[in-house]
Amino acid sequence: MKNSYLMHIDEQTMLGIPLEDISFLSSFKANLLEDVLREIYVIEVTLSNPDACSVAALIKIGAQTGEFTGYSVAFRWETAIAKAFESIRYHVHLIANPPVQENTN
Repeated sequence: MKNSYLMHIDEQTMLGIPLEDISFLSSFKANLLEDVLREIYVIEVTLSNPDACSVAALIKIGAQTGEFTGYSVAFRWETAIAKAFESIRYHVHLIANPPVQENTN
């Protein structure tokens, strides 16, 4: 599965968040994406605080099928990471199944 796992965490964001928990949640969510992305080579997780009461998560994935990015801001770091991974799933689904448009010509 993953050959590289990178984490970039603002030190203010990291207060009270065990790195093992971030790694576990990110790996779990990445495993759920492997059915649509095939093999994942790189996962990059960036956490920061855009303001005093929220956490921003930027997830970058390098996979056999391409490179994908998801972003989310939430009050809890778990929610931000989960929503960023779901953003990637949503966009991969759109690419694989584009909406049908009626030809009006």
